[in-house]
Amino acid sequence: MQETLMITPPQDRRLNDSELALVEAYNKLVETLEESGDELEPFARHNALKAVAALWQVMNGLDLDPGQLYTLGV
Repeated sequence: MQETLMITPPQDRRLNDSELALVEAYNKLVETLEESGDELEPFARHNALKAVAALWQVMNGLDLDPGQLYTLGV
């Protein structure tokens, strides 16, 4: 089974509402790409991957250990 890239903020780390919204956006994009990315038109998949890569930088900056994006094709 493939390891998911979804992020669950640690219990000892409190995120503000804006940070939580970014985590939700990241998780939704990852979920969409993992579950049905092959159904997207090439331009849509390409741009979704770019968006995930940008949000990955945010997750990394928040020290949320986002893992590696290679499994998504980034």
